[in-house]
Amino acid sequence: MTIKELEEFRMICQRGSLARASKELFMSPQGLSRVLKNLENELECTLLDRVASGIELTESGQRLYDYANTVLSEYDKLKKEIDMIRASEEGTVELLVAYDILRYLTPDCILEFQKKYPNVTFSYMEYPDRIVEKMLLDKEGNVALSIGPFAGDCFDMKSLKKCSLGLLVYEEHSLAKKREATILDLEGEPLYLENSSFKLNEFIQSRCWNRGFEPDIVFETNGFDLCYKMCRLKRGISVTIDFVHEDMNTEGLVMIPFAEDDMIWEIGLLTLKDRAMESSVEKFYKYIENYNS
Repeated sequence: MTIKELEEFRMICQRGSLARASKELFMSPQGLSRVLKNLENELECTLLDRVASGIELTESGQRLYDYANTVLSEYDKLKKEIDMIRASEEGTVELLVAYDILRYLTPDCILEFQKKYPNVTFSYMEYPDRIVEKMLLDKEGNVALSIGPFAGDCFDMKSLKKCSLGLLVYEEHSLAKKREATILDLEGEPLYLENSSFKLNEFIQSRCWNRGFEPDIVFETNGFDLCYKMCRLKRGISVTIDFVHEDMNTEGLVMIPFAEDDMIWEIGLLTLKDRAMESSVEKFYKYIENYNS
Protein backbone atom coordinates (compact mmCIF):
# COMPACT_ATOMS: atom_id res chain seq x y z
CA MET A 1 0.00 0.00 0.00
CA THR A 2 1.46 3.34 -1.07
CA ILE A 3 0.63 7.01 -0.56
CA LYS A 4 -0.41 7.16 -4.21
CA GLU A 5 -2.82 4.25 -3.78
CA LEU A 6 -4.34 5.86 -0.68
CA GLU A 7 -4.84 9.11 -2.62
CA GLU A 8 -6.53 7.21 -5.44
CA PHE A 9 -8.77 5.26 -3.07
CA ARG A 10 -9.80 8.46 -1.30
CA MET A 11 -10.68 10.04 -4.64
CA ILE A 12 -12.92 7.06 -5.50
CA CYS A 13 -14.73 7.48 -2.18
CA GLN A 14 -15.10 11.26 -2.58
CA ARG A 15 -16.38 11.12 -6.16
CA GLY A 16 -18.71 8.15 -5.58
CA SER A 17 -17.75 6.29 -8.75
CA LEU A 18 -14.71 4.86 -10.51
CA ALA A 19 -15.56 6.74 -13.70
CA ARG A 20 -15.68 10.19 -12.07
CA ALA A 21 -12.57 9.48 -9.97
CA SER A 22 -10.61 8.25 -13.00
CA LYS A 23 -11.32 11.51 -14.86
CA GLU A 24 -10.15 13.53 -11.85
CA LEU A 25 -6.96 11.46 -11.62
CA PHE A 26 -6.36 11.33 -15.39
CA MET A 27 -6.44 7.54 -15.26
CA SER A 28 -8.48 4.94 -17.10
CA PRO A 29 -11.34 3.31 -15.15
CA GLN A 30 -9.61 -0.02 -15.73
CA GLY A 31 -6.38 1.25 -14.16
CA LEU A 32 -8.22 2.60 -11.14
CA SER A 33 -10.13 -0.66 -10.83
CA ARG A 34 -6.79 -2.51 -10.63
CA VAL A 35 -5.67 -0.20 -7.80
CA LEU A 36 -8.85 -1.02 -5.89
CA LYS A 37 -8.39 -4.74 -6.52
CA ASN A 38 -4.77 -4.60 -5.30
CA LEU A 39 -5.86 -2.92 -2.06
CA GLU A 40 -8.59 -5.50 -1.49
CA ASN A 41 -6.14 -8.34 -2.12
CA GLU A 42 -3.58 -6.82 0.25
CA LEU A 43 -6.13 -6.27 3.03
CA GLU A 44 -8.07 -9.46 2.23
CA CYS A 45 -11.45 -7.75 2.34
CA THR A 46 -14.06 -6.04 0.17
CA LEU A 47 -13.79 -2.26 0.30
CA LEU A 48 -16.66 -1.15 -1.96
CA ASP A 49 -20.07 -2.47 -2.94
CA ARG A 50 -21.58 -1.43 -6.25
CA VAL A 51 -25.10 -0.02 -5.89
CA ALA A 52 -27.51 1.68 -8.28
CA SER A 53 -26.25 5.15 -7.40
CA GLY A 54 -22.59 4.18 -7.83
CA ILE A 55 -20.53 2.71 -4.99
CA GLU A 56 -20.96 2.26 -1.28
CA LEU A 57 -18.23 1.77 1.31
CA THR A 58 -18.21 -1.43 3.29
CA GLU A 59 -17.29 -1.27 6.98
CA SER A 60 -13.70 -2.16 6.04
CA GLY A 61 -13.79 0.42 3.26
CA GLN A 62 -14.95 3.12 5.69
CA ARG A 63 -12.10 2.21 8.04
CA LEU A 64 -9.57 2.48 5.18
CA TYR A 65 -11.09 5.80 4.07
CA ASP A 66 -10.71 7.24 7.59
CA TYR A 67 -7.16 5.87 7.75
CA ALA A 68 -6.32 7.37 4.34
CA ASN A 69 -7.54 10.81 5.45
CA THR A 70 -5.38 10.66 8.58
CA VAL A 71 -2.27 9.39 6.79
CA LEU A 72 -2.56 11.82 3.88
CA SER A 73 -3.12 14.76 6.22
CA GLU A 74 0.01 13.84 8.19
CA TYR A 75 1.89 13.29 4.95
CA ASP A 76 0.97 16.81 3.77
CA LYS A 77 2.21 18.23 7.08
CA LEU A 78 5.44 16.27 6.72
CA LYS A 79 6.04 17.63 3.22
CA LYS A 80 5.48 21.20 4.40
CA GLU A 81 7.89 20.74 7.30
CA ILE A 82 10.52 19.27 4.98
CA ASP A 83 9.99 22.14 2.54
CA MET A 84 10.60 24.58 5.40
CA ILE A 85 13.78 22.74 6.37
CA ARG A 86 14.94 22.78 2.75
CA ALA A 87 14.17 26.49 2.46
CA SER A 88 16.17 27.21 5.62
CA GLU A 89 19.12 25.29 4.18
CA GLU A 90 19.00 27.31 0.98
CA GLY A 91 18.81 31.05 0.40
CA THR A 92 21.48 33.65 -0.25
CA VAL A 93 24.21 35.33 1.76
CA GLU A 94 25.53 38.46 0.05
CA LEU A 95 28.38 39.45 2.34
CA LEU A 96 30.03 42.86 2.19
CA VAL A 97 33.41 42.97 3.94
CA ALA A 98 35.51 45.97 4.89
CA TYR A 99 39.12 45.70 3.76
CA ASP A 100 41.49 43.95 6.20
CA ILE A 101 38.79 42.27 8.32
CA LEU A 102 39.65 38.93 6.71
CA ARG A 103 43.12 39.35 8.20
CA TYR A 104 41.34 38.78 11.51
CA LEU A 105 38.65 36.21 10.63
CA THR A 106 40.72 34.70 7.76
CA PRO A 107 39.23 33.23 4.56
CA ASP A 108 38.93 29.87 6.37
CA CYS A 109 35.91 31.30 8.16
CA ILE A 110 34.05 31.79 4.88
CA LEU A 111 35.22 28.51 3.36
CA GLU A 112 34.03 26.55 6.39
CA PHE A 113 30.60 28.23 6.24
CA GLN A 114 30.27 27.30 2.57
CA LYS A 115 31.25 23.72 3.37
CA LYS A 116 28.75 23.52 6.24
CA TYR A 117 25.88 25.03 4.21
CA PRO A 118 26.47 23.94 0.60
CA ASN A 119 22.91 24.82 -0.45
CA VAL A 120 23.29 28.48 0.52
CA THR A 121 24.31 30.67 -2.41
CA PHE A 122 27.23 32.68 -1.06
CA SER A 123 29.01 35.73 -2.41
CA TYR A 124 31.28 38.29 -0.84
CA MET A 125 32.88 41.56 -1.90
CA GLU A 126 35.52 43.69 -0.19
CA TYR A 127 35.43 47.49 -0.09
CA PRO A 128 36.52 50.33 2.21
CA ASP A 129 34.37 50.39 5.36
CA ARG A 130 32.38 53.52 4.45
CA ILE A 131 31.47 52.03 1.07
CA VAL A 132 30.49 48.72 2.69
CA GLU A 133 27.95 50.44 4.92
CA LYS A 134 26.54 52.55 2.08
CA MET A 135 26.10 49.42 -0.04
CA LEU A 136 24.32 47.65 2.82
CA LEU A 137 21.98 50.63 3.20
CA ASP A 138 21.34 50.48 -0.56
CA LYS A 139 20.59 46.74 -0.15
CA GLU A 140 23.41 45.69 -2.44
CA GLY A 141 24.19 43.03 0.16
CA ASN A 142 22.24 41.49 3.05
CA VAL A 143 24.94 41.29 5.74
CA ALA A 144 28.24 43.06 6.34
CA LEU A 145 31.45 42.88 8.33
CA SER A 146 32.72 46.38 8.96
CA ILE A 147 34.50 48.72 11.36
CA GLY A 148 32.73 50.80 14.02
CA PRO A 149 31.47 53.21 15.10
CA PHE A 150 28.17 52.45 13.35
CA ALA A 151 24.96 54.38 12.76
CA GLY A 152 22.75 52.89 15.48
CA ASP A 153 19.51 54.02 13.84
CA CYS A 154 20.31 52.09 10.63
CA PHE A 155 22.03 48.87 11.66
CA ASP A 156 21.72 46.00 14.07
CA MET A 157 25.28 45.23 15.14
CA LYS A 158 26.95 42.29 16.82
CA SER A 159 30.36 43.27 18.18
CA LEU A 160 33.00 40.67 17.27
CA LYS A 161 36.23 42.25 18.47
CA LYS A 162 37.59 45.49 19.91
CA CYS A 163 41.02 46.19 18.50
CA SER A 164 43.77 48.53 19.66
CA LEU A 165 45.14 51.27 17.45
CA GLY A 166 48.84 51.96 17.49
CA LEU A 167 51.40 54.38 16.13
CA LEU A 168 53.57 52.78 13.43
CA VAL A 169 57.18 53.99 13.23
CA TYR A 170 60.50 52.66 11.98
CA GLU A 171 62.93 51.37 14.62
CA GLU A 172 65.33 54.32 14.38
CA HIS A 173 62.58 56.91 14.81
CA SER A 174 62.78 59.08 17.93
CA LEU A 175 59.36 57.80 19.05
CA ALA A 176 60.26 54.10 18.69
CA LYS A 177 61.41 53.69 22.29
CA LYS A 178 58.18 55.00 23.80
CA ARG A 179 56.04 52.44 25.63
CA GLU A 180 52.85 54.35 24.82
CA ALA A 181 51.98 56.98 22.25
CA THR A 182 49.41 59.77 22.32
CA ILE A 183 47.65 61.58 19.52
CA LEU A 184 49.96 64.54 20.18
CA ASP A 185 52.89 62.44 18.93
CA LEU A 186 51.50 62.85 15.41
CA GLU A 187 52.00 66.62 15.45
CA GLY A 188 54.62 67.72 12.93
CA GLU A 189 55.25 64.17 11.69
CA PRO A 190 54.81 63.22 8.01
CA LEU A 191 51.80 60.90 8.16
CA TYR A 192 50.73 58.16 5.74
CA LEU A 193 47.07 57.31 6.26
CA GLU A 194 44.16 55.46 4.69
CA ASN A 195 42.03 57.74 2.52
CA SER A 196 38.60 59.23 3.22
CA SER A 197 36.79 56.06 2.10
CA PHE A 198 37.97 54.62 5.43
CA LYS A 199 36.71 55.73 8.84
CA LEU A 200 40.26 55.72 10.20
CA ASN A 201 40.99 58.86 8.17
CA GLU A 202 38.31 61.00 9.84
CA PHE A 203 38.88 59.26 13.18
CA ILE A 204 42.55 60.32 13.34
CA GLN A 205 42.05 63.77 11.86
CA SER A 206 39.21 64.64 14.25
CA ARG A 207 41.31 63.67 17.26
CA CYS A 208 44.20 65.78 16.01
CA TRP A 209 41.86 68.75 15.53
CA ASN A 210 40.46 68.24 19.02
CA ARG A 211 44.00 68.52 20.38
CA GLY A 212 44.56 71.74 18.48
CA PHE A 213 46.71 70.80 15.50
CA GLU A 214 46.42 69.83 11.84
CA PRO A 215 48.01 66.44 11.01
CA ASP A 216 50.67 66.55 8.30
CA ILE A 217 49.14 63.94 5.97
CA VAL A 218 51.61 63.59 3.12
CA PHE A 219 49.77 60.77 1.35
CA GLU A 220 46.41 58.99 1.59
CA THR A 221 46.16 55.43 0.33
CA ASN A 222 43.67 52.61 -0.21
CA GLY A 223 44.79 50.28 2.57
CA PHE A 224 47.66 49.59 4.96
CA ASP A 225 50.23 48.00 2.66
CA LEU A 226 51.60 51.26 1.29
CA CYS A 227 51.62 52.81 4.78
CA TYR A 228 53.87 49.99 5.99
CA LYS A 229 56.11 50.27 2.96
CA MET A 230 56.64 54.01 3.41
CA CYS A 231 57.38 53.55 7.11
CA ARG A 232 59.98 50.89 6.28
CA LEU A 233 61.51 53.38 3.83
CA LYS A 234 61.62 55.91 6.71
CA ARG A 235 59.49 58.43 4.83
CA GLY A 236 57.12 58.99 7.71
CA ILE A 237 54.86 57.34 10.28
CA SER A 238 51.37 55.85 10.21
CA VAL A 239 48.53 54.55 12.37
CA THR A 240 47.71 50.84 12.35
CA ILE A 241 45.54 48.22 14.07
CA ASP A 242 46.84 45.37 16.21
CA PHE A 243 45.49 42.48 14.09
CA VAL A 244 46.69 44.16 10.88
CA HIS A 245 50.15 44.63 12.36
CA GLU A 246 50.30 40.93 13.30
CA ASP A 247 49.65 40.01 9.67
CA MET A 248 52.14 42.41 8.06
CA ASN A 249 55.86 42.32 7.33
CA THR A 250 56.98 44.26 10.40
CA GLU A 251 60.74 43.97 9.90
CA GLY A 252 62.33 47.22 11.05
CA LEU A 253 59.01 48.59 12.32
CA VAL A 254 57.49 49.17 15.75
CA MET A 255 53.83 49.50 16.74
CA ILE A 256 53.38 51.66 19.84
CA PRO A 257 49.95 51.37 21.51
CA PHE A 258 48.04 54.59 22.12
CA ALA A 259 47.49 55.57 25.74
CA GLU A 260 44.07 57.14 25.09
CA ASP A 261 41.13 54.89 26.02
CA ASP A 262 39.13 55.86 22.93
CA MET A 263 41.78 54.71 20.43
CA ILE A 264 39.83 51.51 19.81
CA TRP A 265 38.66 49.96 16.56
CA GLU A 266 35.59 47.68 16.69
CA ILE A 267 34.77 44.91 14.21
CA GLY A 268 31.03 44.36 13.89
CA LEU A 269 28.60 42.12 12.03
CA LEU A 270 25.85 44.28 10.52
CA THR A 271 22.33 43.80 9.22
CA LEU A 272 19.71 46.43 8.41
CA LYS A 273 17.22 47.34 11.14
CA ASP A 274 14.29 47.65 8.71
CA ARG A 275 14.96 44.39 6.88
CA ALA A 276 13.74 41.02 8.15
CA MET A 277 16.66 38.65 8.56
CA GLU A 278 16.53 35.85 5.99
CA SER A 279 17.08 32.33 7.30
CA SER A 280 20.34 32.05 5.33
CA VAL A 281 21.63 35.30 6.86
CA GLU A 282 20.54 34.14 10.31
CA LYS A 283 22.60 30.98 9.82
CA PHE A 284 25.62 33.07 8.82
CA TYR A 285 25.06 35.41 11.77
CA LYS A 286 25.00 32.53 14.27
CA TYR A 287 27.92 30.84 12.53
CA ILE A 288 30.10 33.95 12.85
CA GLU A 289 29.13 34.34 16.52
CA ASN A 290 30.22 30.76 17.24
CA TYR A 291 33.33 31.00 15.06
CA ASN A 292 34.41 34.14 16.86
CA SER A 293 33.76 32.83 20.39
